[in-house]
Amino acid sequence: MRRALAAVAALTVLALGGCAEPPAVPSLDAVRDERSMTVTSAWLRAAAATEQYIERDWPEAAYPPLQFERWVEQDRALAEVATCIDGILGRTAGAISESGIYTLFPRPTKEPTWALPVAQLRCSVQLVPWTGLYPFGGPVEQEWVRHQLTVALPQCARRWGAEVVIADLDAAVDASIFPTSTGRSLTPTQSVWLAAELRHVDPATARQIRLACPDPGRTLVGLGPAEIRPIEFGPSGGGLTGADETAGRP
Repeated sequence: MRRALAAVAALTVLALGGCAEPPAVPSLDAVRDERSMTVTSAWLRAAAATEQYIERDWPEAAYPPLQFERWVEQDRALAEVATCIDGILGRTAGAISESGIYTLFPRPTKEPTWALPVAQLRCSVQLVPWTGLYPFGGPVEQEWVRHQLTVALPQCARRWGAEVVIADLDAAVDASIFPTSTGRSLTPTQSVWLAAELRHVDPATARQIRLACPDPGRTLVGLGPAEIRPIEFGPSGGGLTGADETAGRP
């Protein structure tokens, strides 16, 4: 299983690199699928590296195959991982202080030396914090955003007699895909309106258009965590990646 993860991760990267050109007008489902492939590939690489690290430092360690369990909120990640470690060890491994410091308790003498570090590594792979800052923006997503900016959004704005003006289309695409810090806000903003403006309407109508017409940036934020697919289903979700059928077995 340990070497199999590395092999599947490599095959997933190859599959991503060999993706066909996106359709002229991709759907939002196609964007979700591309994002899922991106995070699945990243998770497989992380899992393979973790397996190799454990095998190198604790070759005697025995544990189930690494699996993705779920995404967790960023501000809950430490507590979630601590609970996960306790569950694997069957004991309370440590405590989190009010300042957010995780302090480990002494190891029981009968517990293998590898048990705690391996549990920590397993939990860090099983429970992944969601930040929304993953390196998305693949070719399918780029094409979807461009269609939204050049066709869907202008059509919507014309219902009010307004014109959407985008001086730099590439900048508007980036503003829709990649979070940007603005002003004193602690929360990054992801919106086409960072790089676009409305003309031929009064301010009140412009606000109404921004609320009524779909902002591709806000739509992408609303997608939330992408799906990390099981290894046995490969990057497409419909079959093995091309590895030997025994590759996914422990």
